[in-house]
Parts: sequence; C-alpha cells; structure tokens
Amino acid sequence: MKRFLTILAAMLIAATAAMAQSRVTGVVTAAEDGSPVVGALISVTGNNAIYAVSDAKGHFTLTAVPANAKTIDVSVMGMVSQTLPIAAQMNIALVADRELLDEVMVVAYGSTKKSSYAGSAVQVKAEAIADIPAASFENALIGKVSGVTITNATGQAGSTASIRVRGNGSMNASNEPLYVIDGVPVINGSVGQMSSYIAGTSNNVMATLNTGDIESISVLKDAAAASLYGSRAANGVVIITTKQGRTGRPVVNFKASYGITPDWATGNYEAATPQQQADMLIEIFYDARQSKGAEAATTYALTQLNNKFNQFGYKFDADPEREGTRA
Repeated sequence: MKRFLTILAAMLIAATAAMAQSRVTGVVTAAEDGSPVVGALISVTGNNAIYAVSDAKGHFTLTAVPANAKTIDVSVMGMVSQTLPIAAQMNIALVADRELLDEVMVVAYGSTKKSSYAGSAVQVKAEAIADIPAASFENALIGKVSGVTITNATGQAGSTASIRVRGNGSMNASNEPLYVIDGVPVINGSVGQMSSYIAGTSNNVMATLNTGDIESISVLKDAAAASLYGSRAANGVVIITTKQGRTGRPVVNFKASYGITPDWATGNYEAATPQQQADMLIEIFYDARQSKGAEAATTYALTQLNNKFNQFGYKFDADPEREGTRA
C-alpha cells in the first residue's frame, strides 16, 4: 500500500509539472533601456508550430507547450536571438545586434556607421556579387536592393541598364540615379558611336568597371541624399567603393567564364559582306519611295545611306564610277 501511494504521488507531481509547463507567459524588453520589444517571435525550440508574438507592451503567452519542451527561441530583427530555458514566468532582455547596426557604410565623401545614418540606405558587399555572371555591376545588383528596379532595354552585351530608385520621379527629365565612384561623380549611359543607327542598342560606360574590383556598393534611396550631393541626388545615389591595397602577403585571384555555342547557331548563317549590307539597305530605302518614281526613290535611298555612313568616310552616289565614292 505504501508503495502504491508513493507511485501515485510521483504521478501527481509529474502531472502537476506537465500542467505548469503547458502555459508560459512573459515580457520581452530591450537590455539597454528596458523598453518593451514589439513583434518579437517566441517559439518552442524544434517546434515552430507553437509560437507567440510580443504585443505593444512586450507581453506574450505560449499555450499548449509540450511537457518535454526544455527551451524556447526568441528572435526579432535588429537584436541578437536567444535560446532560454522554459519557465512559467519569463523576463527576457534582448541585446541590440551591434554587428548589424554599426556596419560601416560609405556616404558622400566619407564613411559613417549605419546606425548613425538617418536616411534610407542599403549596402551590398563584394561577396554578394562575386559569383554572379553579369556584364556590369548593375545587373549584379538585381534582387539585392529593395526598392530598386533594374531592367535592360535589350539583350545586347554591354547595353545600358536602367536603374530606378523607388520608381520614376519625372516624366520628361532623366530618372537615372547619380553614380559616385571613390568619391568622384561619373556619367552613366550610352557612349556608342553608332547608337543612333542601330535602334535600341548602346554601350554602357559602367560595363568597363570590373565587378571584381568593387569592395562595396551603397545605394542611398531617399531625400537625405540631397543634403550630401544636392539636386543631382534627386533620383537616388549609387556609391561604389573599389578595393584598395592591404598590408600583408600578395594575393592573386583568377576568375574566368566561358560559353558554348552549338554549331547549328553559326554554321547555317553566313555573314553579309559590307557591299551586301549596303545593297540590302539601298533596296529597302528604294522600295519605301518606289511609289513616287524611280528618281525620287533613288534620291531618298542615297540620302539615307549618306546620312548614316558619311561620318565613317563612306559616300554613296548614283554613278558608281564617280571618283571619291564607295559602294
């Protein structure tokens, strides 16, 4: 009988302990000033289905906690996550994540801590874009910065990418951000000699910047950038910091990429000669004005070709034997 009572008492104690652990309440505060932490996620370790979120006063309540649960996980953005033993009443103090808040970022002609910068800015380190096969750093930033849209007008290699920081700010003026490389504002866009001839294509001067030489990219996204760069920063600022020499042993990095083109993509097409291209263009322009007579069509075709190719030293004339002409 005595043994039976002992077993019964042990079972009652275990049941009482299980019932005590089925409900966990507490408060989450900041360790620096004791202010309540709103939106902290509290969940049972290994069982994300049982969780609670702290309210405006930092209070939370976990219900239906398993009897075998030993610890809970507490996490919130900007603070160091913790794993703590379960208790019926818990007072949790979270510490700010200094590694995130004190990240050094480049702003204007110097650098500052991210925690002390009042504006909206995002920094992308070199490691985030090191393995992306992109022709320019703009394409490497796709999906890396929130609020920034990057598109390409064409698929031509080296074509100018269009960057929009939080949408378009003007209907007629340029919507491109200001680019600053190592403290020096630069001009971005087309530098192609034949961009007016080949529709929709251009060469991007930013494509000459090797992504392997970039240390970090800071994107300033709000009006605070205007206090640093003036009206040129109305569409945002993209600040690029290149790598610098460091004390220590020399380090050599090698990176290469290659592409494979099937034979059918090139073997079935023969490139036209310059003469064949000129003949094709003459035929196209001639047909466009053929309804107005042969003389008008010929004059129009020659005028169009001369406007396009005179700058390269070519001159087209109706008499191929005329001195100084090329066809």
